[in-house]
Amino acid sequence: MDGDPLFGLAPRTTALLIIDMIHHQLTPGEGFLGDLARQGTDIGYFDRRVRTQLVPNLVRLAARCRALGATVAHVRVGAFREDYSDLVPSFREAFASWGAREGSRACAPIDALRPAPGDIDLVKTGSGAFNGSGLDSHFRNIGIRDILYAGVITNGCVLLSAAAGFDLGYTGHLVTDATATLSDRLQQAAEETMALYVAKPLTTEEAIRALERAARGKAEGGPSRYASRRTEPTPPRGMAREPEFRG
Repeated sequence: MDGDPLFGLAPRTTALLIIDMIHHQLTPGEGFLGDLARQGTDIGYFDRRVRTQLVPNLVRLAARCRALGATVAHVRVGAFREDYSDLVPSFREAFASWGAREGSRACAPIDALRPAPGDIDLVKTGSGAFNGSGLDSHFRNIGIRDILYAGVITNGCVLLSAAAGFDLGYTGHLVTDATATLSDRLQQAAEETMALYVAKPLTTEEAIRALERAARGKAEGGPSRYASRRTEPTPPRGMAREPEFRG
């Protein structure tokens, strides 16, 4: 198993984290994309990648995760308060102009990726999924170890979520064809940055295959190639283990 980036994707301890698949981040002419277009930024690459690659792959991956017993979690960036004061300061002015507050269309998931019964659905008040919400407590209570990161934007909220997850002790996996940013250059740079150690890259198909193999191994009553096998680390040479106490 050494070097296998898919090791450990047992459905029971794996979560698919869907980041900011909401109107004010994805709908042309509105919110984030509307501001970019007015500034003269080309959003064509982003819009095409979201429509033709990210959304179809993420719909498929979320469905398989639910069917196999993996957790699906959604985080949506926005405010709770009417004055937007609970957002990180750099977001307040723009988000207020977009109306990006919980309960608004701006902050709602796009139709194709609405949460299903049993999914976790949280609003975050900053870029990262962990620092801006209570996601960590949910994942720890459930027993999550591995996280599949997906959504937008790859070099922003996705990267910052994966970096925070790494420091919290989760094993991260970036679903490359279920993420998007403003250019291919930025996408490749973000993938390479995270691949160093924060979140290993894999495709939608690879993630599904790994989860399915682990589920088959459990159903057959034997060890799965992808089942989690975390064990107590071997102590360094010359250091004896603490004797086991037997009463």
